[in-house]
Amino acid sequence: MKHIAYGIIVLGITLSTFALVEKGKTDDFSIIIDSKWQDLEREPAKAKEFGGKLILVGSITLKKRSKEHVALSKIYLRWEGAPIENLVGSLYKKELDKDFHPIEEYLVCDGVWNKNKQRLLLEFDEKQTLGPTNIFYVVLTVPEELEKILKTGRFEIEHSCLPELLQKCTINQELALSIDVP
Repeated sequence: MKHIAYGIIVLGITLSTFALVEKGKTDDFSIIIDSKWQDLEREPAKAKEFGGKLILVGSITLKKRSKEHVALSKIYLRWEGAPIENLVGSLYKKELDKDFHPIEEYLVCDGVWNKNKQRLLLEFDEKQTLGPTNIFYVVLTVPEELEKILKTGRFEIEHSCLPELLQKCTINQELALSIDVP
């Protein structure tokens, strides 16, 4: 009798876990991508000194309705467009109650460009525990010669870099920052 009760408990726990993952697939998490092309440079003369203009290319908003603990540690952005030799980019966290400025206080990490795989690796300095609403800004340093190339392509978030619960809820969703500006 104990074995049957134990088996029912294990089966119940397994089904509850499966139900949680399935629920996460539909309505517990969402990712909203908002493409932009916003020049953040206040002093154009400094753009040349720093290798290009600071451009906000988009935001990534993660909404979590689940009480499940989820932490984000990296975002990989795969470039789809003409090949790029080098790219400098950073990820910032947007505080909901403050205006955004690309300052150290909001910096999550600086990116590393992988020329062979054409992707920007944004590996966080510290894991970000997700709350109900989390907004991240992708900011690139864009030299004049790279601006035209960037405006005709897009970045796609690689699903495999996301935590498992987010992967499951976005499996059929295209997560792309389309920068194609006329």
